[in-house]
Amino acid sequence: MKHYKILGLDSLATWDEIKAAYRALAMKYHPDRNPGDAAAESKFKEIQTAYEVLEERKLLFTPKLDALRSKKTKVQEEQEVEPREQD
Repeated sequence: MKHYKILGLDSLATWDEIKAAYRALAMKYHPDRNPGDAAAESKFKEIQTAYEVLEERKLLFTPKLDALRSKKTKVQEEQEVEPREQD
């Protein structure tokens, strides 16, 4: 949760939202854009670390989530009942 908060997001953010937030904040706090600003450099490092952690989680959990989604879809298909014809 902490990593999402650093990027200004909630934990339900999509990967595209995470990337966009990271890029915007990285540009804002990049040391080349804020020369001599120790606070900006520290914030940049914090943002970078948060993104790296979320990226690792994405790589770890995406295959598992895809498998769960696939399994859920199969169960939903099995539970669907064809409409009956009315006499």
